[in-house]
Amino acid sequence: MLDAYWIGIDGGGTKTSAVIGDSNGQLLAVYYGQSGNLTAISIEQLVERIHHIIEHLLVKSNIELSSVNLIFAALAGADRQGEQQKIYEAFQHSPILKKLRVQSDVHAALASGTWSREGTLMIAGTGAILFGWHQNKSFRIGGWGYLLGDEGSGYHLGKLAIRSILQAQDQNVALRPFQKAILDFIKVKHPEELITTIYSSSNPVTVISSVSKIVINAYEEDDVAKTIISTVLEALLALVKSGYERMDIMKPLVLHGGLFSDESFYRDFVQIISSNYPKLIVKKPNVIGAVGAYILALLESDVFLDDERKQNIQRTWSQLEIK
Repeated sequence: MLDAYWIGIDGGGTKTSAVIGDSNGQLLAVYYGQSGNLTAISIEQLVERIHHIIEHLLVKSNIELSSVNLIFAALAGADRQGEQQKIYEAFQHSPILKKLRVQSDVHAALASGTWSREGTLMIAGTGAILFGWHQNKSFRIGGWGYLLGDEGSGYHLGKLAIRSILQAQDQNVALRPFQKAILDFIKVKHPEELITTIYSSSNPVTVISSVSKIVINAYEEDDVAKTIISTVLEALLALVKSGYERMDIMKPLVLHGGLFSDESFYRDFVQIISSNYPKLIVKKPNVIGAVGAYILALLESDVFLDDERKQNIQRTWSQLEIK
């Protein structure tokens, strides 16, 4: 294990994060890049971005690729075997192929809260999904992508918010402050400009998802914003209802994703869960998804995560996060 290192990559819908560390849980560097969502970018773009991220990590940590034991890439849109095989084939001429393991980003997000492969996870970020893994059996509910589903996601929230602006325009109703703030954020002056701006964007999913924070900030004071948030919260509750019988309720439900990073949104969802499922415990992750991918890289190499390694991971991640 001496001079061996592991890389964890979390390719989400909005950005990709990655870390590198050793067998003792000492994280050495972190790097952030563009979206790694296979449903939003081409396979060629994905390969280029992963290479770019790895190169920067190695430079920042002063480590050679030959010293890297394993690279665990947890990527949005890569949860099915067919997509994973396409990714491996795309890396067939790359020096990282033999070191690469590809899985869905849900696995990394789960590990970031449980320190293991097992448990139940809810993601409410750009997309939304309920995912469980117990005794080598998994289930997933939702996560069908922005065209076919993702109710309860940041994209869902943003789409409802932008739709409310267009409905106000149709009804000749004055825009509310949060709706005006959305126009300013997207850098348009009039609602009808939203169509051209969003549809011509290189990544409209990111544009739409990015306005969710504005709505969350307004929903305690604005009835329209409150209705939008309530719709999203109910969609997330529906995911739990659909999967509750398959969940291991002896373990906490890990809540991951940008929407849960907002304290008010997180608080209200916890209250909804407590009202409907009082025995179910919920928690936030210990670390980010990239560190979860690093944890999976260690487990893939049969490195046992004892208390000392866990403490090292949390301590060194906190240090990197501050930087």
